[in-house]
Amino acid sequence: MWEKVLKGLTYSIGLYALLPTALARFCHLGVIWRGTRAGGRVAITFDDGPDPRYTPVVLDILKQHNVRACFFVLGEKARAYPELVLRMKREGHEVASHGFRHHIPWLLGPRGIIREVREASRVIEEITGSPPRLYRPPWGLFNLFSLLHSLLFGQQVVLWSFLSWDWSRRCTPESIARKVLSRVHDGSILVFHDSDDTPGAARGASAKMLRALPVILSELEKRGFKVTTLAELNPPRESWWQRLGQRLDHLITRLLKFQHLHYRDGHPTLLSVRLRRYRGRALMLNDGTCIRPGDAIGEIHFHNGVLKELVAARDGPAQAGFAALRVLKELKRSLGELARWAATHQEGVKAVMGITVLHRGAERLGFTLCELPSWLKIPARLYQGWLLAAYHPQGLPRVRLHHRKIVPRMVAMGTRELIRRYLTSEGVNGLKEKIKEG
Repeated sequence: MWEKVLKGLTYSIGLYALLPTALARFCHLGVIWRGTRAGGRVAITFDDGPDPRYTPVVLDILKQHNVRACFFVLGEKARAYPELVLRMKREGHEVASHGFRHHIPWLLGPRGIIREVREASRVIEEITGSPPRLYRPPWGLFNLFSLLHSLLFGQQVVLWSFLSWDWSRRCTPESIARKVLSRVHDGSILVFHDSDDTPGAARGASAKMLRALPVILSELEKRGFKVTTLAELNPPRESWWQRLGQRLDHLITRLLKFQHLHYRDGHPTLLSVRLRRYRGRALMLNDGTCIRPGDAIGEIHFHNGVLKELVAARDGPAQAGFAALRVLKELKRSLGELARWAATHQEGVKAVMGITVLHRGAERLGFTLCELPSWLKIPARLYQGWLLAAYHPQGLPRVRLHHRKIVPRMVAMGTRELIRRYLTSEGVNGLKEKIKEG
């Protein structure tokens, strides 16, 4: 009996821990370990920080050599030293996740992995304004769930091309530099450690790395290598489920017969619309329009491809503000084309309305905000969350960290108010007269 139990335990450990690690480390399944767009580029990464003794010196050296790197930080340390994380971001470095604590993935169950990843991502976003898109498991060890990390959490897993052994007790500045410079090649991802207080690291090893780093950077420059970020070495790619989600969205809008509105130059606006009959309860809008069951309305829907392009450059609070301004400016332009569509439509559109989570400031644009019927709240929230995961550059991490903020509302505006506010193109007088006559 004990033999069967021992055998079963061995198989379970192999399936849960050893096999996923072998697939990732040796077969490179689901991980980045070298550059896909090299062209003489290499990437330098640092693990286990931030550390108040070593990380500032690392940043100083990188600044002297005009080099940007990627720091895989521990959430626990990032919370303790947020000023170092902010400095990384401010000086153009990437901030990625190394988990919350330096726990061995083999000893963590599904809930433990989820807790480690989510807490680290939450801390990093609180400091930098954006969740990390990259993750490196402690010691490069995997279990069954961390191997599925990209699918479960929407973060790309990054390992390395080879080890510098800069954490070992026997390492020297010369041995670190020799190991790196003898094996570096186009597209290499190098790994160093800017902390020596995690299990397995020799005390003082990071100080030796600091003496080797300037030598390595100088030699890389002499050899013609450009040290760059992982984003440049491996440009972010949409996951397969994001591509699938976008295709499904396109299919749904086609099946529901949404019409993409275009400007006169042929470029698409931010809005799509379809004509349908209103079937809800009677609504009295702030502009005086009363919508009753059976009235013709224009159901509006964001053109998510255009919206995706507008927010693609989002990276941190400042860029988020610029993205919001771009979306607002484009929305105002698009409302002009929506007004033209409503004014020229033969069926006499009473109002335009839609469901969205992007309703902040909608009332200043002339919309009335309405609560959704209770039966529609959960489906609408799931649908809006799915769209956000499919189109937002940060995908699933964005949804998971902000799922409580996904609160869809109905926005509506009477056609007359829409035309009064936004139909300012040529021929506006004739169109307004047509509406009055109707």
